[in-house]
Amino acid sequence: MTLTLRAATLADIPRMHQIEEDAAELFAGLGLIDIDDMAVVGIGDHGRAIDAGLSLVAEVDGRVAGFGMADAHMPDIYLHELDVDRQYQRKGVGAALVRGLIDVARSKKATSLYLSTFRDPPWNAPFYRKLGFQDVVRGDYLRWMVDIEREQAKFLDVNTRVFMRFGL
Repeated sequence: MTLTLRAATLADIPRMHQIEEDAAELFAGLGLIDIDDMAVVGIGDHGRAIDAGLSLVAEVDGRVAGFGMADAHMPDIYLHELDVDRQYQRKGVGAALVRGLIDVARSKKATSLYLSTFRDPPWNAPFYRKLGFQDVVRGDYLRWMVDIEREQAKFLDVNTRVFMRFGL
């Protein structure tokens, strides 16, 4: 298996949508998200991340197998979405994407890489903790994190979620 990371392009967006929909199937039956009502990341959001140099794809043997995209909230970067096609999961693709986004955040002179994820599924908060992320206490949320949580509360139980930080 040959794994490579590269900057995402606009031409990758349809495949990124497929991967996001496929990866969401892991949540079936957990009661955390309504897969049938779930919307994938919008084309405009992908485009902004690509234009900002904050979007990566992972290719396995030449096929796009996963992606990660982020938003700038300088001096911090927020990992907005990370998804790996289920057939490529548990093979290091997600970890490689996270490490790649850490490198991107460092290149942008960010001070931290943040994310918001579910607390319990092993492929969410426990996965990120293994990569060095630490939970952020709600009282320490930055203003933009409060805004994100407010938006998430419209379609998720935010008590099932946690913000996490990787210091750069």
